[in-house]
Amino acid sequence: MSGFVDLRLNRRQNADEGFWPSFTDIMTVIVMVFLMGMVVVLLQNMEVTNNMKSALLEKQKAMELAESTSQEKSVVTHQLSDAEEELARLRMLIILANDQKKTTQGQLTTAQKELQSLSGLYSALQQTHDSIKTEKESLDTKLDDKTQILARIEAQLEELIQKQSLLTTELASSKKSQKLSATKLAAVSLQAASADQELASIRGEYSNLQVKYDKLIKPARTSKGKYVVEVFYAKNGDKHSYKIKDTGQSASTAVSSVQLHSRLSKLKKQHAKNLYIRLIFPEDSKLSYNDAWKFSKEILGKYDYYHTN
Repeated sequence: MSGFVDLRLNRRQNADEGFWPSFTDIMTVIVMVFLMGMVVVLLQNMEVTNNMKSALLEKQKAMELAESTSQEKSVVTHQLSDAEEELARLRMLIILANDQKKTTQGQLTTAQKELQSLSGLYSALQQTHDSIKTEKESLDTKLDDKTQILARIEAQLEELIQKQSLLTTELASSKKSQKLSATKLAAVSLQAASADQELASIRGEYSNLQVKYDKLIKPARTSKGKYVVEVFYAKNGDKHSYKIKDTGQSASTAVSSVQLHSRLSKLKKQHAKNLYIRLIFPEDSKLSYNDAWKFSKEILGKYDYYHTN
């Protein structure tokens, strides 16, 4: 009974006999719990190890991806730099084409005026020639008539001689007019030859400008590995506009001509053979080809690594 003390004599003996089996069961349960705990710990360690391996692989992939992205960024940067160089070259070509177009239009207008003048002079010469020809034919007819009259009427010989002398004088005058027309035609030919010489001279000047431009922009010039400085130049009437953008700056800074040369001189001293000047002429720069070429020659010749070495 649970409420009374067990006073039986054999109680202690029975208790001693059941102690060790109970202890064995307890220890078995403890060992089993310990083994299960060990299994759980081992499984957790294996999971942690696998997670660490996965994390290391992910980290390695991320590092490889970052390196690949950095290389791609470098390639894109160089491609962008080359594209900007090509854009500057194309803008120079556009300026050159506009100047050439203006020059050609001016030459065409001058040639048209000269052609109109020559056409008018030629028409006048043709009319003079036709008039002289008609007058000569008329004089020849009159001379024939007078000769016939002279043969028929000997009594009027003196009068016919006087008329013949007058007609001879008129004929000499007409020949003189014809000679004058030939002189005018020679003068027109001389003007045409002078125009051809002037056109050849203009073509020579254009060829020289093209050679200078080809020397200015060479394929060997590159911004890779160089300290790049962008210089902007525009013109509005008599006012010149300058801007400069150094490496690392997010926007360009407006400067005067003196400030521009001062900044470039300092950069030249700092970077010497690695200073790369990128000239940019905006689309609304209103520059002529001569302005752009003169500015390019001045800036690149003084500060750019390629033109000063």
